[in-house]
Amino acid sequence: MQPSRRAFLTGRRPPESPWQIFCRRLARLLPDAYIEAPAEGRAPLAWAAPAEAAQVRQLRDWCAELGVQMAPAGVCQGLADAVEGPLARTAGIWSQRDPELPAVCIDVRRHLTHLVSEADGRLWRAGPGCTISQLPEVIADDLLAQCRGGDMQTLAAWFARGGRSRYLRAVDVMLADGTLERFGPFGVDGQRPLRSTVVQRLIPALFDLSREPQVQAWCDAQNWPLRYRLDAMRADDAHVPDLARLLAGSGGTLVWVEQVVFDLAREEADDASQQSAAEPQAVELERKIKALFDPRKILPHLPE
Repeated sequence: MQPSRRAFLTGRRPPESPWQIFCRRLARLLPDAYIEAPAEGRAPLAWAAPAEAAQVRQLRDWCAELGVQMAPAGVCQGLADAVEGPLARTAGIWSQRDPELPAVCIDVRRHLTHLVSEADGRLWRAGPGCTISQLPEVIADDLLAQCRGGDMQTLAAWFARGGRSRYLRAVDVMLADGTLERFGPFGVDGQRPLRSTVVQRLIPALFDLSREPQVQAWCDAQNWPLRYRLDAMRADDAHVPDLARLLAGSGGTLVWVEQVVFDLAREEADDASQQSAAEPQAVELERKIKALFDPRKILPHLPE
């Protein structure tokens, strides 16, 4: 007997699927969330605009529990910044989704836009939905000189697509397992201790990868062939390891960025190396880095 017919005859509802449970919780947490109608050959997709970081963290918990991917809107390859309605934004996300998993695409632009000044205007803390145009002029000009796109792109998009700035001090992130951490340079600018055992295990593994002979050769070359900046872990007289720089340009595939911190007194020299087309060895290394940060594939992956 069909489950629906059995439920009708016995008066009991059939059990909810994990996706149905997720959508029910999502509608309760964010009543204006949009759930796309099912499409043949595609896993389900929902769109949400959380009002605060705590809601994003709750969504991540449900994604981990129920097997849902969490995709940041406006930062994935081919995805425009979240300006239009959700149906106009789906192109491009499919190349990064696990085709077997449903996903929730999170729009940061509507609410996660805070901008706070500290230390008499020297430090600026900005949410992922803050646009470049909202930043102080000197920081905005620096970002625009080193990135694609205009001043209306969000910091989430800017950081995911390159994230280069002489004023970038740190990024506050949520890892795929829910760990909250501040990533920035080690040494003088990195006195804040790492708070989680997850990251304390992650960093030695990244250093081990960065010491591989092929990676060392890429560090010495003019072109860097990885989309993940593992060369940011280089430590010598001229370089300080910087976890924020490692994440810059990662397309929202390694961590969720909760906040970007700029320091007008920092003014780091710009790195002259340029990214080039990925080699087969580079792609394999990217997979290893992705597995370190996101072994359960809660966040989207880089396009092949």
